Amino acid sequence: MRFMKATLMAVVQIACLWSFTAPGNAALVDQWASSVLGYSSYFNLGGGSNWAPTQALGVPNTFSYDDWETAWAPLGFNGTLEWIQLGYTNPVYASSVTIRETWGNGFVYQLDLMDQNNVLHTVWNGTDTSLPGAPEDFTINFSQTPYLVNGVKIYTNTDHNLNTWEEIDAVQLTGSLPVPPVPLPSTVLLMGSGLVGLGFLRRKWSPKK
Repeated sequence: MRFMKATLMAVVQIACLWSFTAPGNAALVDQWASSVLGYSSYFNLGGGSNWAPTQALGVPNTFSYDDWETAWAPLGFNGTLEWIQLGYTNPVYASSVTIRETWGNGFVYQLDLMDQNNVLHTVWNGTDTSLPGAPEDFTINFSQTPYLVNGVKIYTNTDHNLNTWEEIDAVQLTGSLPVPPVPLPSTVLLMGSGLVGLGFLRRKWSPKK
């Protein structure tokens, strides 16, 4: 009986040891927005996609500081609070969001993350420190989320600069991909089953009192 207990304990210890030594670090990934989930407004001059919310998708393509139609611009020049909500292909445990501002920099005042149940979580509100004069990447860092994130919602203040529109060219989400369970290797399982088998044999052939 003692041998059986010791054998089972050894199997448990081997399994625990493997769980600590098996690779389990998630890959950190950066991804650009892939879909528009919603928006408050956009400046639509003559129709088409100029300044539309879709201009905030994908990699940056606005490389100088000015009123370029390759960035999203809300309808209001001044006097409104606006927002845009973007989706991402791969859900991640998020740790930062980078907003590429290309005109009227410094206008973001709140950031929400959307989980897989479409629930919004506010992770930041405060002062946007982006300076005018050149496109700038405003990065908001926060503690890694315990939930998977597949969307962001950005809130902007059109009164930040009374002489410009406030425009966003691209938004990057950074986070860790979920790690799939790591199965025990066959060698560990064979070792455990072998030890259990030895325990039964010893019990069977042990002399009885």
